[in-house]
Amino acid sequence: MRRATLLALRLGIGGLFLWAAIGKIADPRTFARDIANYRLLPDAAAPALAAILPFVEAALGLAAAFGLWTRAAAIGLAGLMAVFTGAVGAAFARGIDVACGCFGGGGAPISWLTIGRDVALLAAAVALVVLSPRGGAGRREPSPASM
Repeated sequence: MRRATLLALRLGIGGLFLWAAIGKIADPRTFARDIANYRLLPDAAAPALAAILPFVEAALGLAAAFGLWTRAAAIGLAGLMAVFTGAVGAAFARGIDVACGCFGGGGAPISWLTIGRDVALLAAAVALVVLSPRGGAGRREPSPASM
């Protein structure tokens, strides 16, 4: 049961981050505008973050999904989700009407649903950290075919 749960978490959150990254990579200008609209960073930081963050998300998502450095990837994903949840919550609390930007292309305005989704994804990432085995750099987790 633990292996099946670990596999589902790896594929689910890893795949979701990869999907989100692809949308942002395809339209970095819109993603930079979305970042700037949160009003958490200087406007000059938005283009650089929009250029770098999607590739970090893609790398962590791929590592988690393929079971490469699973624990390290899970820690990175949990860290990103904590930051994303904080940013969404801060914008929502300040009454900023901003598109989430979570999956690229602007997206829907943030709401309680966005915050709930982010909290659930943060919980999934933390669960992946907890369930991931400790040890060996580059250690690969079982694939669906080997289960």
